[in-house]
Amino acid sequence: RKPKRVKDSAYHKEKMLLCKQAEQGVPLQAEQYDWLADANEEVDEHELEAHYSYMAKIQEVPTADSGTDSEPLEQVQN
Repeated sequence: RKPKRVKDSAYHKEKMLLCKQAEQGVPLQAEQYDWLADANEEVDEHELEAHYSYMAKIQEVPTADSGTDSEPLEQVQN
C-alpha cells in the first residue's frame, strides 16, 4: 500500500482539478487515474470519527422532561 499523502491545499486543489477534467471527458494519464482512485479510497480515521460524532450529536432527541420555552427570549420592536 502506498503511503498517505498530506491533505493540504495542494492535495485538494489537485484532486478537484483531476475530478473536473475527468467529468469533462479530458483524457487523464494512467498515473493520474491511479492517484484519483487512491485518493477516493483513502479513509481518514479522524475525519470519519468526527463525522460520526457530529451525526450522533445532531440526531439527539430531547427528552420529554427537558421542556420547551414558551416565552420568547426577547421582544422584537417593529
